[in-house]
Amino acid sequence: MEKLLVVSCVSDDVKAPISIYLLKNYLEDVVTGVEKYAANIDARVMYLLPENTDVEGLDGEVRYTGYVSPTLNNPYSVAQVLSGNLPRPMIQDDFVAEYENQEVFVITPETAYGIAKGTDEKFVVINNGDKTDVKKVNVGTKISEVISLDGVKALLLGGLKGEFVLPSNAADYSIEAAEKYSSITVYTNEDCIVESCVKLMNQAKDASCGKCVLCREGTSQFNQIVEEMTTGKAKMTDVDLIKEVSELISIGAYCPFGQNMTKPLVSALELFAEEFEEHIKRKVCKCGKCYKAAELYYIDPDECQGCGDCIDACPEDAIEGKDGFIHVIDQDLCEQCGKCVAACDEGCIKTAAKLPKLPKKRTKVGKF
Repeated sequence: MEKLLVVSCVSDDVKAPISIYLLKNYLEDVVTGVEKYAANIDARVMYLLPENTDVEGLDGEVRYTGYVSPTLNNPYSVAQVLSGNLPRPMIQDDFVAEYENQEVFVITPETAYGIAKGTDEKFVVINNGDKTDVKKVNVGTKISEVISLDGVKALLLGGLKGEFVLPSNAADYSIEAAEKYSSITVYTNEDCIVESCVKLMNQAKDASCGKCVLCREGTSQFNQIVEEMTTGKAKMTDVDLIKEVSELISIGAYCPFGQNMTKPLVSALELFAEEFEEHIKRKVCKCGKCYKAAELYYIDPDECQGCGDCIDACPEDAIEGKDGFIHVIDQDLCEQCGKCVAACDEGCIKTAAKLPKLPKKRTKVGKF
């Protein structure tokens, strides 16, 4: 069977756009590495590029696709796209991917560059706010020598399959040839980690090919849960749920992307537990990025008559109190449905962006 070597330029992590950068800036080295690899397996070469991408000086067969997916470094996934199908991978070691009676092999521009120039160098994408830079550094270089850690709240190493680290720890990290160091995303003290995780999980949801249920549903559900943390609808039990389900996904998801896409969120939950708790329990975002449109319901302690009508109306059992005592809404349980407001004839249930001082223990009406 003849062999086809596909140079996949559509498999980059959204945080690590390296392939096209290498083609446009180190084309000769990439081509040299591709030709060496192709000669070693006796294969013809095809470049797979994103639609509307032009690389000056690139000769040979080129195919374009509208798909950009982390699964497109998998031969079966690439073969499916070349055949006009969805980019869904096959992971079995003994499986042979075929396209038009050719066995498909896949290489990335970064791997090709390494074949040509050796692996002593590493291309690292630095994402800092709206600015993206690509740096070529020597393997073994300290992260603190690549970027300034002043004013940095956290670093995300490895993009959508990576993990958060604190700058105090990252200072001693050395750049390795591994994929984990293909991108470093900087979060400053002005960034809300919870809001940032919403964006990351939304990107993971878009990147999922949808083949396996664990990845498809996991990215969707996690995105929804974290978004609810920024709108006052999440519960502290959601944190444990994410951790438990992420373990199942890491074991049962079909491909490396699915197995690792929960790592950024889980690592953020561990390192910034207090920030997540503030969002969930206190409905507070110290960075001022969340809750701009959220309504926090509370019972005015100066007006509450302790009648119990709101308790009966709440479908979440989120209101605590008894006859003759000031009632209090449990913010961890409240779903902001507004049914208590309709039930209160006294009009003492109100909304605010920030909760006022409320009773911390059972207090009789008129005694607060």
